[in-house]
Amino acid sequence: LPATVGRSSAVLAGSAALFAACVPGLPDWWSTASLDPGACSVPLLTMAASSALVAAGWSACGTDLHPITAKARGVTPPKSYTFQLLGLSAPLLASAAVASGWQPLPVAGSGVELAHAVLPFALWSIDVRLLRWLNPHVSWSEESVSLPANYAAEHGDSPVGAVLACVGVVAFEVYVQQLLAAPLTLGGCPVLGSASLIALTAGLLNHALANGLLNGLLCAEFYWTVSLMFGLSNSVLPVGIYHHLMYSMPTFVTRYQLAVDEAPSPAAHTLLLHATLAAWHCAAFAAVARLAPPAMPLLAPLDGPSVPAGAAAW
Repeated sequence: LPATVGRSSAVLAGSAALFAACVPGLPDWWSTASLDPGACSVPLLTMAASSALVAAGWSACGTDLHPITAKARGVTPPKSYTFQLLGLSAPLLASAAVASGWQPLPVAGSGVELAHAVLPFALWSIDVRLLRWLNPHVSWSEESVSLPANYAAEHGDSPVGAVLACVGVVAFEVYVQQLLAAPLTLGGCPVLGSASLIALTAGLLNHALANGLLNGLLCAEFYWTVSLMFGLSNSVLPVGIYHHLMYSMPTFVTRYQLAVDEAPSPAAHTLLLHATLAAWHCAAFAAVARLAPPAMPLLAPLDGPSVPAGAAAW
């Protein structure tokens, strides 16, 4: 759609300018590290095993609509067995890794960590308004971009369920960040490189197999975002909160899904929207990285070294 293309182009240009301005002040860690193939092999093998498991589930059960997409389109959510396999295997592996002592739990319990935890709320509020602006061909109520209204619509009648849902996605993010992102960074992979790998595998490939191409494109940007967000704090708490908020926006998703479905090419429209978000997030996080210290050191597996707190994962 011409309006979306024009507005996305403006955001992409602004994001590129902001990122270019921030690069000179970023820590060298993000660009000058040397790769250690041995250290990177474990997370790469973990990614490959996860994708193989999802591919096996897809071969047996096929692709179904993501439950959130189904609800937004007003249809009964399918069983989505491939998605369930993906959604359960990752937190179970993470829980086993932490419980067995192989991996630490990347939570600091500090004031700096709580300050980082404000970021997902701010990002959510900006992003929904940005997506509304990028999609002027559908109508948007103020309620659709209100976090309290969306959260109440999803969890208002079940506060216990909300807490359990949050714990579940935090466990999932322990898998993504502590088992994949952290060891890749410790192995010398720049954070933009590790975020790209995670976006293409855990995001695009796995979710396209489980829930179709449109969901894969959306999730590629999502996993890019959470991996960069983790690089700011080295804590799983902010990314877990962000993941939870993304599962708590039914009113917004109904309008977003209509905007995608009414576009001449839903796939191209989705790609443009989420490429715009990915660029904006990268620039915004680069600015935050210049200002905010990490909440904690980047933790290695319990039998390896850790990165000092001053060496931000950029």
